[in-house]
Amino acid sequence: MSIFLALIVAGAAFADTLTYENSRFGTRISFPADIFDRIDPAPANGDGRRFRSADGAELAVFGHFNALDMTPETLIEQARSDATSKSREVTYAASGADWAVLSGHEDSMIFYERHEFGANGVIHVMVLRYPESLHATYDALAGIIARSLEGP
Repeated sequence: MSIFLALIVAGAAFADTLTYENSRFGTRISFPADIFDRIDPAPANGDGRRFRSADGAELAVFGHFNALDMTPETLIEQARSDATSKSREVTYAASGADWAVLSGHEDSMIFYERHEFGANGVIHVMVLRYPESLHATYDALAGIIARSLEGP
């Protein structure tokens, strides 16, 4: 399994940006390398990767097949339904023709998810989780990182 990780300079967004591309699904995202500088081992199925920061934030990036034929709207409905049975509260949700965004609280963390509905029945996903005490730092990064999420 080949994973494309490239360190590039992106003057507008971050000083040092790491671009991760998953070889299985083609899911690609860019994020600040100096913040998410810890990389978890790749899962056996090769669907994505998790990156962590020293302050407790984590960024998960992965792809999966849309086996349930979900639309952005049904994905949001399912997430809201699942949240009622967990310690998770969805406080924001939005969708478009081929994307869905969810945000809220889970335990003492804030989460921000973006789901891009791509070609060949694949959904590309990024999940950013960070301690509520760090919202000023990560709220500003969430949109920038999410906008870089794409499929092939």
